[in-house]
Amino acid sequence: MLLHTIFVFFAKNCSMKYFFLFFFFSQSLFAQDFEVSPVLIEANASQGRFVRDVMIFNHTNSPKIFNVKEYDFIIEEGGKKMPAEFGSTSHTLKGEMNISPSTILLQPNEKGYFTLSIEPVIASKMKWAKLSVIAENEVSVLEEVTSLGAGVKIKPAISIMVYMHSDEAQPDAEIFTPEKTDLGYDVRIANTGDARVKAKVTFLLTNILTGEEMEFDEEVVNLLPGAEKTLSIVIPEHDYAKAMLSVLMDYSPNADLKGVQTILN
Repeated sequence: MLLHTIFVFFAKNCSMKYFFLFFFFSQSLFAQDFEVSPVLIEANASQGRFVRDVMIFNHTNSPKIFNVKEYDFIIEEGGKKMPAEFGSTSHTLKGEMNISPSTILLQPNEKGYFTLSIEPVIASKMKWAKLSVIAENEVSVLEEVTSLGAGVKIKPAISIMVYMHSDEAQPDAEIFTPEKTDLGYDVRIANTGDARVKAKVTFLLTNILTGEEMEFDEEVVNLLPGAEKTLSIVIPEHDYAKAMLSVLMDYSPNADLKGVQTILN
């Protein structure tokens, strides 16, 4: 869940107008005295229609209107999820997901619910969406960034991530040859399939002359389709005259291990 707060301040100096955007991020479920739960929703299209109630709690002492807006998102380098127009990506849930009601009026210290329902179309790829719960007079970055005016404040919003898995989606991943760095080696892992991947990556150091092998590190990597991650490792101290670094990746019980090797200088 992403709770983001953005404050906009304006200052005038002669004929020029300056504005500053400050971003604050938190893992809290609260934003300006309202609460949303759950903030992570996962379902499987192969199991049929999915329905989940989502709670909004108004902790303030005044009535508030809450709007629920739907977005897609794009995974950028480093795994960052950037919001996109709903229905604009190949992983969209538009046409399958429904929100009702999308606007809720809550009295002070009152909780209410909206229902998220998905009528899934069985597909060979994972799908997803991002919901943004925004209070009255609060606007999203997507809508306001091109129309900022004097005195406008972009207030907190709580995001809900929705993931729709499918038994038809096939996992696949690639591991790339380690690249030397000042401190050790970088190894890039990429999810090249249509399902989320949970890969166990194991690092081995081998004495080429004797065959002696030492496992010195292990990491678990979770990647959505199209996402990549770079793992940085430091080679442990050793007395091998000639050594080889091996990196093994186990990403699916139904797939063979994948691995890469490189001779150390």
